[in-house]
Amino acid sequence: MAAARLTRRRVLQTTAMTAGGLAAPFLWRVGTANAAAPSGKIVLAWHTNIAARWLDPQQHDGTASPDNFLFALHDGLIKNLRETRYDHPALAQGFDFAEDAKSASFKLRPGTKFHDGSPVTAADVKWSYEHYHGAWGEVLHKQTDGVEIAGNDTLRFHLKQPFFDFPILLGTGNVCGAGWVVPAGYYQKAGPDGFMQKPIGAGPYKLASQEPGIRLEFEAFDDYYRPVHIKNLTMLSIPEAATRVAMLERGEADIAYFIPGELIERVKTNPKLMLAPVVSGNWWLEFPGFQDPKNPFHDKRVRQAISLAVDRDAINQAECDGLGAVDGNWINDDVENGMPWPKWPRDLAKAKQLMAEAGHPNGINVDWVTPVPNYYSRGERIVSQLQALGIRARMQTMERGVFLKRLQGGLKEWPGVQIIFNAARVGGTWSNWYDSFMRCGGFNGRDRNCVPELDAKFDKYLASINRDERKQLAEDIQREILENYYFVPVFRHAFVNAIGPRLAAAKWQDVFPTYLTTGYAYPWEDIQLKETSAVVNKG
Repeated sequence: MAAARLTRRRVLQTTAMTAGGLAAPFLWRVGTANAAAPSGKIVLAWHTNIAARWLDPQQHDGTASPDNFLFALHDGLIKNLRETRYDHPALAQGFDFAEDAKSASFKLRPGTKFHDGSPVTAADVKWSYEHYHGAWGEVLHKQTDGVEIAGNDTLRFHLKQPFFDFPILLGTGNVCGAGWVVPAGYYQKAGPDGFMQKPIGAGPYKLASQEPGIRLEFEAFDDYYRPVHIKNLTMLSIPEAATRVAMLERGEADIAYFIPGELIERVKTNPKLMLAPVVSGNWWLEFPGFQDPKNPFHDKRVRQAISLAVDRDAINQAECDGLGAVDGNWINDDVENGMPWPKWPRDLAKAKQLMAEAGHPNGINVDWVTPVPNYYSRGERIVSQLQALGIRARMQTMERGVFLKRLQGGLKEWPGVQIIFNAARVGGTWSNWYDSFMRCGGFNGRDRNCVPELDAKFDKYLASINRDERKQLAEDIQREILENYYFVPVFRHAFVNAIGPRLAAAKWQDVFPTYLTTGYAYPWEDIQLKETSAVVNKG
C-alpha cells in the first residue's frame, strides 16, 4: 500500500472547520459505556535491553525502539494506528493543515487526562513541543515561528516557510516525539532523570513500577478515552532468543519479539503458537569515515566490491526463513517518496577485480563489523561472506542503548576501519531516513556519513513547495547514495515475532494491526485475551 500523500482534502477526511474553530465528526468517548472493566495480564518478551530514555518522548532517539513504549505509556496529537499513517486523531480530535503548508491547527479531544488525573491542556502541548530536544527537534524548532494557544483546547503552529513534512513528523511515533505530550508542570519539577524513573503520560497504560533496563509493569489507565481490555501489561527484557521462545511455550509470555531464523521452524510447528512475520525495515552496510582519503572505503570500488560479495538471498533465507524481501534501496519504498530500486547482483569475480584495481588484491583489515543489537548472527554472516574478498574483520556486540548512543556520538565513536550493519523501520517519508542517518549533523548520523553536496539538495527539498520538484529531489538524492555505494543495501527483513495461545487472534495481524508502519504490537489497548468478553470498539 503506497503511503498517503498529505493534502488538505486528505486531512479534512478526519476534520471539519467551523466558524468557531475545528470540530471533529467523530471522537472516542471517555469511559465508553459498552466497555467491560479491563482484566487479566499479558507479558511481552522484549528482545534487547530496555533503555530508560525510551519512556520519555522528549528524548526520542529517532529510531523505532521508543515506539513500542510510547504507544503504551503516552499519547500524541496524531499518530500511526492500524492502517492509518501518521494522521489518526488521538489527543487531537481533529486538525487542519493549511493549503500553503505554513500553519497547522489542532483541536484537543475533550476530557483527556494524564495518569495523575490532571487534564491534558493546550499549554502542555505547547510546552512539550517547544522543549522537545530529541530527533528532528532542531529542524522543527528552526522551521517554527511560534505556537499559538486559542482557548484551552486549540493550538495553531505557525511555520516560517512551507513545511510539508510537519504533520508527518508529529504523527510518526517511530521518528519523532515532538507531538507526544507530557505534563509540563510535572516534567519541569521532576527533570529528565526523574521523569524517566517515574514517567507520567496520557496513554492507555500507566507505569506501576520498573526495574531499570529489565522490567516494566503497567496498569490499565481507567480514564483513557478508548476502552483498554487487559488490566496488566508486563514488558521484560529477554535478550536470549531461545529463552523468549521457551517462555511462550510455557505460557510465561504472550508475545515475543524477534524470532531468529534457527528458531522459526520451532514456532511454526507448534500448534499453540502463531508466527507474526512483519516485513519491516531495511538493513544496509555503512562505512564510517569513508570521506577520509586514508580510509580504504574512500574508494568507491571497495564499497562496490563489498556489495557484489554480499549474498542477500542467503541472508534472507537464513535469518528470516525467506520471509523478508530482497529489495535494492536502504529506504523502504512504502514511505512518501521512497524509491524502488532493483535487486543488487552478486558477482565475486568482479568484486575481486575491483579490489585489485583499488590496490587491495589481498584484501583489507577491518577493525569491527557492528550489527544492530541483538541481531548478531547477521553480523557474523557479513564477516563470513566478506572473507571471500580477503576482508578480515571481527564482529562487535553491544547493548542496544549503547549502540544508539554511539551512533548519535558521530565519527569519533567509530575510530579506525569499521563497517556498521545498520537498520531502521521509520515511517512517514523518505526524509525521515535521510535526516536521521545521512544528513551532516543528523540525529543518528552526525558526521559519520556526511556528504555536503547531498545536504545542499536536501535543503532545497525542505524549502520547495512544488510536489513534483520535491519528489525529483528526493529521488536524485537516493539515486546518488545508491550509485555511489555510500550505503550498501542488503535486504528488507521480516521482523519475525510470535504470539502465545492466550491472546484472541484469528490471524497474526489481529495482534500486530499497525504492521504497515511498525513491527510492534500496538494499539496495546485493543489486544484481548481469549476469555475477555469486552466489546472491541474500533473507533
